[in-house]
Amino acid sequence: MTPQMLLKTCPLLTQPLTCKPLSGGNMNAVFLVQDSLDNEVVVKYAPPYLHLLGPSVPLSQERIRVEMHALEYFGSIAPHVTPSVLYKDEANFFMILEYKKDFITLREAHILEVFNPKVYVKLGHFIGALCANKPPKKPQSFYENQELKAITNEYVFTIAFLENSDKTMPHPWFTPRPKSARLLENVAFLKTLFHTSTPHLIHGDLHTGSVLARGEKIAVIDAEFALFGPISFDIGNLFAHIIMDGFGREFSPSMALEVFWESFVQHSKLTCKESEAIFSQSVGFCGVEIARRLVVPAKSPALESLAHKEEAYAHMDALSHKLIENFPQTKTLQNFLKILP
Repeated sequence: MTPQMLLKTCPLLTQPLTCKPLSGGNMNAVFLVQDSLDNEVVVKYAPPYLHLLGPSVPLSQERIRVEMHALEYFGSIAPHVTPSVLYKDEANFFMILEYKKDFITLREAHILEVFNPKVYVKLGHFIGALCANKPPKKPQSFYENQELKAITNEYVFTIAFLENSDKTMPHPWFTPRPKSARLLENVAFLKTLFHTSTPHLIHGDLHTGSVLARGEKIAVIDAEFALFGPISFDIGNLFAHIIMDGFGREFSPSMALEVFWESFVQHSKLTCKESEAIFSQSVGFCGVEIARRLVVPAKSPALESLAHKEEAYAHMDALSHKLIENFPQTKTLQNFLKILP
């Protein structure tokens, strides 16, 4: 369905409309729309299939409803950190979002070295707010999509840790090192934690490509994978991508991690003991995310853009093993930073 067809009766925009696709719409179709009064908005539509691969890969359209509800909740507890939901049509599976003009992804900001350290303060505040608050009571399906949760289970915790899988796509020059029994036991523990520890509504796919930045301002986007789970899952994913973004570049992951964690602790309302437990789990989830990004089809764009990818992949492979095997003992930021390259 075209944006023009979706927006035919939308009271928010004045016809005629000019539409152009925006990059990054793997799961859903995303368009920049300008109306006759020069208003610019983002339209996000969930077709009944995976947008990137087309009708051959069917996918429930309910996913966009979860994203609508999650973004509205995130905006209620952390104002100005998510784009405003200006209009939503749950029956037709689309919404209109505030357009964040001149923003780029945090990953691009890292690679171009144009980021402002204050973005990590705001990210820490955002995830701290997720930790300190609970959403209004609704049926579970209001805030999470079981089909996408199953995808996370498979692509995060399962296929990357099998001896052979037809769903991985490693580079021909990269052979992951053998996985120890300890590593596999720890991955199994983290997988169980992901499914059984459900105290917070989390983003579910938080990384430096799902955060937009301009100066010290940020906008957290792409919340279709939102679910109830451990806050350490979001933190670990973010840690992993900050580390991968910084490898082989002037950008310092250590600085970003320190600023983020200090802000998170300040806003999460956790005790010291609770913070230690969440930090330790985050280190484990970080290792899992790095390990899987080396072999799944959706690899790290930051690593892929390096001239010496082979060296980067070898370093990240070794690091992921250290993090997964040792996360139960890694309870402080200082201990974590000592492990990093």
